[in-house]
Amino acid sequence: MKRLIFILSLLLIALFIPHTTSAATRALFEQTVNVRSEPSISSTIIAQVHQGNKATIIDSQDNWLYVELPTGKKGWVATSFAMLMTDSQTEQTIRSTVADLQVRAGPGKEHKIIGSISQESEWNVLKIDGDWISIDYNGQTGWVASWLVNSTTQDNANNSSIKKEVTTRLLNVREMPGTENRILSQLPSGSVVEEIKTENNWSFIRYENGQLGWVDTTYLQNTNKKEEAGFVTILYHATNLRSGPALSNDVIKQASVQERYQIDGKEGEWYRILLDDGRSAYVADWVVSTASRLTTSPKLKSGKTVVLDAGHGGFDSGALGITTLEKILTLKTTNTIAEKLKNAGVEVILTRDDDTFISLAQRTIISEQHQADAFVSIHFDSTVDPTANGTTTYYYEEADKPLASSIHAEIGDETSLRDRGIRFGNYYVLRNNQQPSVLLELGFLSNPWEEQLVNKSTYQNNITNEISNGILAFLQ
Repeated sequence: MKRLIFILSLLLIALFIPHTTSAATRALFEQTVNVRSEPSISSTIIAQVHQGNKATIIDSQDNWLYVELPTGKKGWVATSFAMLMTDSQTEQTIRSTVADLQVRAGPGKEHKIIGSISQESEWNVLKIDGDWISIDYNGQTGWVASWLVNSTTQDNANNSSIKKEVTTRLLNVREMPGTENRILSQLPSGSVVEEIKTENNWSFIRYENGQLGWVDTTYLQNTNKKEEAGFVTILYHATNLRSGPALSNDVIKQASVQERYQIDGKEGEWYRILLDDGRSAYVADWVVSTASRLTTSPKLKSGKTVVLDAGHGGFDSGALGITTLEKILTLKTTNTIAEKLKNAGVEVILTRDDDTFISLAQRTIISEQHQADAFVSIHFDSTVDPTANGTTTYYYEEADKPLASSIHAEIGDETSLRDRGIRFGNYYVLRNNQQPSVLLELGFLSNPWEEQLVNKSTYQNNITNEISNGILAFLQ
C-alpha cells in the first residue's frame, strides 16, 4: 500500500513539477544515499546525502528522483531511500532547555554520550523513538531526551492560533489529550497561551517560549491580554540580585517581593535583568515568576529557628540524572524554601549555601549549635529501576514524627508525584540529631519523566510552598 501511495506521489510530481528547480517538493533522506550521474545503479556516484539531509526534487523517472542538493550539485537518487515532503508541511525543530544537553548514540540512557548541545541551540528533528528525538549532530545521528527540549514546530499557515487565558488556579498541560496522559507542566491562573487547535474538548496550545501541549478547553477563555514575557516578578522578600549568573557572584542589591524587572536575557537558570539605574543584574529563575498573575503565601510570624540541609555538595554529587546533579538541585530547592520561611519570619540556618562539601557530622553539629526547632534535609532519589517514582518523608525517632507528619500532610496538594508515605529512615543526619529532624526525598532523578518534572519552575514553586507550609504548621 505504501508503495502504491509513493508511486501515485511520483505521478503527481511528474505532472506538476517543471524541469527547473522548485522549492515546493523535497526529498528527505533517512539514511546515507548515493547520488548518481544517471538513473541507474551502474552509473557514477557523484555525491552522497546523509540522514536528515534534504534535496529539491526536479524530475522523476521510473524509481529514481532527479534532485538538486544544497551545494547546487544535481543528480539521481533511488526513490526507495527518500521521503517526499512539501514546504507547506510541518517541519519540526527542537531547542534544548538545559545547558550542555547530552547527545547519545542511540535512543536511551544506556547508549554512549557522543557530545552535547548548548541551551537554546536549534536542531532539525530526524525521527522520534518513544521519549527520544534523533537529530543530525555534526554529521552523526544523535539522540536527545524529548523531555529536556522544547519543540519549535512551524505549523501550517492554515492553523491560525487564538489567544486564551487560563481560568483555573493550576491547569495541567499534558502530552496528549486525555487525563490519563503524562503531565508536562502546570500553568497558573491568568497565564496567556496560544490555542492552535481543538479536539474533543481538548486544546492544543503553545505556552512559555514555544512549548506545546494539551489542556482541558473548559479552563480557557478568550482574551485580549498580552503575555508579559518580558518581565520577571520577585516572589520573595530580600531576593539577591547578583553581578553574574551563579550563587558565587557578588550581591548587587536585594529586591522586595512583587518588584518587577525587565528581562534582558537568560543564561542557564539565571535571568539577566535591567535595574532602574540602567545596570544589569542576575536573578535565579526559581525565585521569580514570569506569569501574569501571582499567588503569594501568607506572612506568618513564628519566631523559630529552622536548619535547612541541602544534601551532598562539592565532590559528593549525589544522584545523577541525564543532565541533573542532585547536589545542585538540592541547593536550589533549599534556597527557595529558605526564602519563603524568612519571608514568614523564621530564622533560617543553611548547612551550606554554595557547592561545597559538608560532612554529615558537621550538618548535625550545626543543628545542635543553633538548637533548631526543626532540621529538614532535602534530597532527590535514585535507583536502578527507571520506573521508580514519588516522594518520601523519612524520620528516625518517634519524637520526629510530628514534624514528618506536618510536612507530609502538605506535600502532594499541588504536585502530581506518587506519595510513597512516611517511613523510618536510618540516616546519619537523623539518628545523630537531637533536634526534631526529617529527610525528604522529592522525586527520582533516575526516572526520566520525574527528572524533567522536578527541574521545572512550577514543581519547584509548588514543592517548596508545601514544605514551607508544613514546617510553619509544625512550628505554630
